Amino acid sequence: MRAVRAAPGPDAVGKVLTHDVGGVHKGTVLKPEHLRALAGAAELHLVELEPGDLHEDEAARRLAAAIAGAGVETREPVQSQVRLTAARRGLFRADAAAIDAMNAVGPLSVFTLVDGQAVESGEEIAGAKVTPVAVPARLVEAAEEVAHAHAPVVEVLAFRPLKTVVVATEKLKPKARELFRGAVTKKLGWYGAEQLGVHEVARSEAAVRAAYDDAARAGAELILFAGASSIDPLDPAYQELQAAGGEVMQLGAPMHPGSMLWLGRLGAAPVLGVASCAGFGRSTSLDLVLPFVFAYGSADPQHLRRLGPGGLIESGAGRRFPPYS
Repeated sequence: MRAVRAAPGPDAVGKVLTHDVGGVHKGTVLKPEHLRALAGAAELHLVELEPGDLHEDEAARRLAAAIAGAGVETREPVQSQVRLTAARRGLFRADAAAIDAMNAVGPLSVFTLVDGQAVESGEEIAGAKVTPVAVPARLVEAAEEVAHAHAPVVEVLAFRPLKTVVVATEKLKPKARELFRGAVTKKLGWYGAEQLGVHEVARSEAAVRAAYDDAARAGAELILFAGASSIDPLDPAYQELQAAGGEVMQLGAPMHPGSMLWLGRLGAAPVLGVASCAGFGRSTSLDLVLPFVFAYGSADPQHLRRLGPGGLIESGAGRRFPPYS
């Protein structure tokens, strides 16, 4: 790659423009038809590609292709950038270590949304570009090696249509009941859940145990529990979960609001609880964990514990919530 100063004449043809001139954008490989638009420039700053060099558009295409995993689509370059989009609604995952390593190779840039976001189909989730108008191919090859060693670097995991049962141990007034059921239906519907029912039960050992047993018999793959006290170890939600053969795996989430979230397991089904039915009607930690549950279909305490960075959501420094519609 060789830097060249030239007048806007035949000697400029075939070389890459490094700055915008007369409506011709930087990165353009000049052709004879560009010369008229460039005629007013006293001097052009150009790059002549040499063997082993890659134009910025080709380099960006290759970087994007290297990082794109399942559920990801790449677009054509626009001003040297290739954007990647979600091919489906799902959970966006990004390998931060791989991205850091790729960005350390040279004047290459790979950038993404924050890992762990719920995204819509068609949403931009990442980008790839190089800073100069051309780079040595060996730099892109080195970045590709990093990406292949960590593949997939970025992906969108599809949500699973989990069979879901909702249990509430709060006595709700008609208006509150309507709001609760509406919020539950909207959120679960966005994930494509198969909703097996919303059950209001007494806050007693017998009623809660029966609710767990009924959910298991119905083949529930997810149980959402509203109304349990996360600071009372004798709450029937926990006592009867263990009596039914399940376990409590995590009490509390490192964020606010929503820190009273808890996680358990009944068989293979996650049991996810909030302290109040009102927790379904606003954005809390529940909404940041549900994408992981519906993507993986399992109960993993790490999905709660990872919420600490960005957990001060009431201060405006938090994570992005799913775009429910």
